[in-house]
Amino acid sequence: MVRKPNVFEKILLLIGVAVLMIGYGFIHQQVRAEGVTLLTIETIFMWLVLVALIILIAVSENMKEELKQILALNAEEVRLLRQSMEKKK
Repeated sequence: MVRKPNVFEKILLLIGVAVLMIGYGFIHQQVRAEGVTLLTIETIFMWLVLVALIILIAVSENMKEELKQILALNAEEVRLLRQSMEKKK
């Protein structure tokens, strides 16, 4: 079963791409201006944490949507099993 991305996932994709591009641009500009300093390393680390957080949000949203599909299929299967058991009685 193929599902289409919902609005939240589309917005999250746009925000993720924007954070990647803008963050990389700012970090690159800072490294060119000051060189590699402790502040630059801290900035890179915080940027990577933000990117990882966005990835985790996307994964959890995807899991939630897939779980909805699995639960719907499971409910249908249980319903069919109940009907089958009632016919046998």
